[in-house]
Amino acid sequence: MNKLQLAVAVKEKEYLRRLADYIRGSVYAARWQITAFTSVNSCKQYMKQGFSIDIIVAEREFADELRRAAQGVPVVLLSDRPASGEGELELYRYQALPQFMNALERICIDGAGIERSVSLAANGLRGLAGTERTLVAAVHSAAGGVGKTTVALHLAAAAGAAGMRACYVNLECWDTTRVWFGDGRREEAGAGLSDLLYLVKSGNAVTREQLESSRRYNAVLKCDYMPGFGNPEDRLTLGGEDYVGLAAAISSSGGYDLLVLDMDAGWSEAQVSLLRKVDLVYEVVRNDRSVIDKQRQAMSYIRQDSEGRCGDLWKRCLLVCNGGSRAVEAGEFGGMTGLPKESTAWLPEVPEWRSQGCSPLASSSYLAAASLLVKRLMSEGDRRRAAG
Repeated sequence: MNKLQLAVAVKEKEYLRRLADYIRGSVYAARWQITAFTSVNSCKQYMKQGFSIDIIVAEREFADELRRAAQGVPVVLLSDRPASGEGELELYRYQALPQFMNALERICIDGAGIERSVSLAANGLRGLAGTERTLVAAVHSAAGGVGKTTVALHLAAAAGAAGMRACYVNLECWDTTRVWFGDGRREEAGAGLSDLLYLVKSGNAVTREQLESSRRYNAVLKCDYMPGFGNPEDRLTLGGEDYVGLAAAISSSGGYDLLVLDMDAGWSEAQVSLLRKVDLVYEVVRNDRSVIDKQRQAMSYIRQDSEGRCGDLWKRCLLVCNGGSRAVEAGEFGGMTGLPKESTAWLPEVPEWRSQGCSPLASSSYLAAASLLVKRLMSEGDRRRAAG
């Protein structure tokens, strides 16, 4: 993919230096080339000389004049205040740089206010995984206590580290992600999945602004996440249409490459409704006889029910052995649960996680193994597109 040419016009040299250093040292360097200007004239002269610019970010003093000179190149206002939402393309100057770049890419992907001929969505930002639609993965298990949330968060983090735009969504009844995000505070009322669920149930389309207000960005994981249900009753009463509606609202409105759904254990009618819609289901197991037997029974059931409510779900299941010996577990667990060897994967044991003071993403080997699972998902996406 060719790099997108970003011009930033700001008087303050230190701000330009910090932004340029951040981009060049981050995952954004793979798809952005920044050119900095401290005056309107230098930026206008650069364009007159025929150099390519895909998008301009300029402070208010420069923005209007550059819009007149830019000849169709979108100009985003670098604002000293959070975006007003009044229709003008804006970026808040004083937000953290990862969030700044995330917001810039959202503007490019959504294409709001950008002419189609110069839409950056057409230049490859949308679909870093090789697709114009969001790939959706579910992390699931027939038994609880197997580390589904650990697996799901590492999938999202691995995708973010690879430069993909990922979103993590916890659909469990009891959401424990505050342990990972390091924030035990309650989200403000109306934010997160409860807010989106209301829109889905009312039949209203979820707008970009509504999704913006509901999601959060985590700089460590390098991905967005949706705060859980503010009212547990919302989660406890979810039906199949609600599950599917929530996933569809996020994947279609957010401009993501990957949506990771962290699900409760079990095979309820509502859960199966969602699992049938995703691209790949990571079925997580551990080296426990009871867990293995539950997973074996579940896989046997969904294969036998291929003409019923489960459909071809079993074909999209990947067995993930979470922790332990690759040679023993990845090979033997697949046979025990009825999946072929090529439909099994392995994640290493991380003894340090037994200490509560250890950072959740401290294990490079676990994150590397999760990266391989993301590649498996991308391959599945390629295969399904080729099959039509």
